[in-house]
Amino acid sequence: MTHRGHGGPGFGRVFGGFSSVPRKRMTRFILVSAITVFALFFFSNGVANMPREDRMEESIAELQSHLQFLDSLYRARQEDLIALQNKFMVHRGNGSQRHATPQLYDGTPTTLPPEISMIIKNYTGTKAVQGVRPKNIQQLRSPYVYQLMPHLMNSPFSLRPAYHLKSKRAFVDVVIGIPTVRRDKESYLLITLTHLIGGMSDADLAATLIVVFVGETNLEYVVHTARQIEITFPKHLESGLIEVLAPSPSYYPDFSTLEQTLGDSVKRVKWRTKQNLDAIYLMSYAQTKGTFYLMLEDDVIAKKNYMQYIKQFASATTVSTPQWFFLEFCHVGGIGKMFRSSDLVHFITYVQLFYKNMPIDWLLESYLADRVCTIDKTSKACGKSKSHIRPKYKTSLFQHIGLYSSLKGKIQKVRDSRFGAAPTYFPHVNPPVGVFRTDIVEQADHTLKRAYEGQTYFWGVKPKKGDMVEFWFEKPTAIKSFTFRSGNAEHSSDKFYDAVVEALPSGADNFSAVGEFDEFGLADGELPAGWAPLTAIRVRVNSDSFYWVILSEIELRTKAEESG
Repeated sequence: MTHRGHGGPGFGRVFGGFSSVPRKRMTRFILVSAITVFALFFFSNGVANMPREDRMEESIAELQSHLQFLDSLYRARQEDLIALQNKFMVHRGNGSQRHATPQLYDGTPTTLPPEISMIIKNYTGTKAVQGVRPKNIQQLRSPYVYQLMPHLMNSPFSLRPAYHLKSKRAFVDVVIGIPTVRRDKESYLLITLTHLIGGMSDADLAATLIVVFVGETNLEYVVHTARQIEITFPKHLESGLIEVLAPSPSYYPDFSTLEQTLGDSVKRVKWRTKQNLDAIYLMSYAQTKGTFYLMLEDDVIAKKNYMQYIKQFASATTVSTPQWFFLEFCHVGGIGKMFRSSDLVHFITYVQLFYKNMPIDWLLESYLADRVCTIDKTSKACGKSKSHIRPKYKTSLFQHIGLYSSLKGKIQKVRDSRFGAAPTYFPHVNPPVGVFRTDIVEQADHTLKRAYEGQTYFWGVKPKKGDMVEFWFEKPTAIKSFTFRSGNAEHSSDKFYDAVVEALPSGADNFSAVGEFDEFGLADGELPAGWAPLTAIRVRVNSDSFYWVILSEIELRTKAEESG
């Protein structure tokens, strides 16, 4: 089989398109689109406010970006063998849906779980349920993706969305990608969407697509998120401004087999690896939807009229620095980075190679260095070369507001004041305790007893090796699970660094370890099945600490509560 005009490797040949469109029709489409785009930009508002030559240069630059996007769409529709195989599989799967039960996740016919059936019944008539049984969805296609990510071969439907609430928008100016996951304490997604939508003019809203990628395999949670979006933004969901997308569980590898790199814990390696996979899935889908792709997170706020600033800067920069790779509108991590959609395929492929090695913002820096830095360049010269292809806007258009990271236990330090002060402790109703014991000197009113009863947080002077924090129950208590969170937003360093959680079952002579504090000062887990009710539970310190310690959350959940 021969392939005409192959678009090169990449994760991003996505979701249908022009594979059956003849070359002449496609060429006419590009020319007509080009003329239309040129006319719209040349006669748009603001022309009179700029020198004619400057405005014409920017219009031509914008037109060139749109043409590059259209050309990338055409090249991406040149099918190869693996794409044809996947298309056949999807066609067969979709065809079988007319005569079988719905296909969920990896395409295996199955009955709907009771909780999903209940959701569908409760949400009858809403748009949110439509994504549970999407029609004619096609999966991501790439000639090398299976070699770079072999776990995808475990299921023929690994690149097929498990949920897709689609809009009818295509060929927009900017696609905004927002990955979101279930967070430890708070969700900021609706706040983020409110700011993004409120910061755009009507014209910008009509020329933008916001894709919310829910990086969770729990379909119930995905539908619930989509329903929250529908309730909060019904008009914008109906107009096609917002889409909701979620992957198949088989898209993710077995995270327990990942090699630890960069000296990170298993927990952090899993988190950043999944974050990379979510990022390239979202990029792969978005790259066929608009000329530019803006990478954001689900816990940011935006300046008023941010989209106007972005478009003006993109136009001016394309004239002065046409070789730019991405534009930077926020200096924090991977927030506010804007790419030409036609360039995404190269970065997506790069991330496929190294997605297990380092976080996404480091991969961005590494990719830039590989493009412009030679071995003999000094770090200063390399930095200067990178700055030429990653122009930065004069100020940040986006601000990070999340206090609790998507990495469970991690506390972010940046928070916007308009959303109020961050909580310093989290109260819970815990089972009765008869005796509280601790070797750590308690600070003022921040006693262990008051913290356990939900009145404040426990605060103690520098723990030493062998120090204990003990809770002796009034009577043997069947504990199902526990959470001990150390540190808080005001004192993030005051946490347990080397400590374990131990439990004493009724009738036992010695305590047994049931958990340990991670790098973020969080210890949570479940007690082994079949254990006798507990007489006591405690925290034991294994080494001296340079810092004081705070317990901002103490929660002991009983088996009765779990079953209730």
